[in-house]
Amino acid sequence: MNGEEPELRRALEGRSGSPSPEFRARLASALGAGRPVASSTPRLALAGAVILAVAVVGVLLMARQGGGRIAPLPGSASGPRIVATPTPAGCTFCPIAMPTYAQLSAPSDNVVWVLVQDEYLARSTDRGADWERRPLPTWSGQTPPLEMSFIDDHEGWLLAVGDQIGACRSQTFALAHTTDAGATWTQLDVKGIPEEHCKDGVSFADSQRGFVNVWDESHLPVIYRTTDGGRTWTASAPLPNPPGFKITDTGGPLQPGTVRAFGSILLLPALGQVSGAPMQYVFSSTDGGKTWSYLAGVPVNGALAFKASTQWFQLGGSDEAIETTDSGKTWQDYASDYQQAAGVAPSVVFADPLVGYATVRGGIARTVDGGHHWVWITTPGTGVTPVGG
Repeated sequence: MNGEEPELRRALEGRSGSPSPEFRARLASALGAGRPVASSTPRLALAGAVILAVAVVGVLLMARQGGGRIAPLPGSASGPRIVATPTPAGCTFCPIAMPTYAQLSAPSDNVVWVLVQDEYLARSTDRGADWERRPLPTWSGQTPPLEMSFIDDHEGWLLAVGDQIGACRSQTFALAHTTDAGATWTQLDVKGIPEEHCKDGVSFADSQRGFVNVWDESHLPVIYRTTDGGRTWTASAPLPNPPGFKITDTGGPLQPGTVRAFGSILLLPALGQVSGAPMQYVFSSTDGGKTWSYLAGVPVNGALAFKASTQWFQLGGSDEAIETTDSGKTWQDYASDYQQAAGVAPSVVFADPLVGYATVRGGIARTVDGGHHWVWITTPGTGVTPVGG
């Protein structure tokens, strides 16, 4: 989650103090175009290096266009609530203007999911050559910001978050689950995750094991874990301070990304800043996420993706790729023909060491040889195959 790492922008938008323009510019280059922030202001998406407001209303119309099965609701949750799972009606992919934003989840070498603008969910079983639109839940009120994680071609989860209160003092949320590729969604009665602090980075390793980040700008993040498919959650010990990093009024939070599982080894990227400069870190866990250890610092030259437990990949804007095969101890230049027009780095996710995807401003590129060669594929909902992003 799911590749991608579209996370630190939430911290920036929710901060009580503003980071420097230099930090914003460098961070935009490091992270690329991701999904917008969930806050008390309208949800935001990147256009260039500037965060623009995007009003999302399309999913609400789906409720009027087709009936659906009503999902059970937990007792007195104050966060987003599922109203129904409608069947997609009307046009298969109604037009979405580019540029937009997209999230990717690549659970296997053939299967890839994409969520475009929190509005269109689509699945491909042939590496993005063909897409099938799948239903999303209809939510009470305005459609909330969403994150997704799928473990195969039919089972996945959606994390829906409400507005932040203060600088991530609290945030409502909901977790939805499907086992039939979105034909029906069930809102889980989640126990163990508090409404205090912000939530993001949902990721499931299999049908039972999952992870969600809980953080604010005054404390080190905590990674919540589940072993029953998302119903009950337990907090990890807080992430340790990386070397040289300390949360301060001007330093900003340590913002975790998305957990990736490689057997018993869990990897977690995180972003922060030291003396005004953006820094990227990797943490690891070998006890199922109960505790986390600092593993390595990573150059901030692009988007970080994990191919395997010791093989990591970083892709910049164009012809800018590096790789490590020893868990970040050493890095080497990596020959890549990736090209894009956008002036920000893409978000990247690998299904395995060979098959991976990059997304920037809604465009999607695919590699089948580990990132040496890339081709642009059509983004569902837009009908557009970008030329160089």
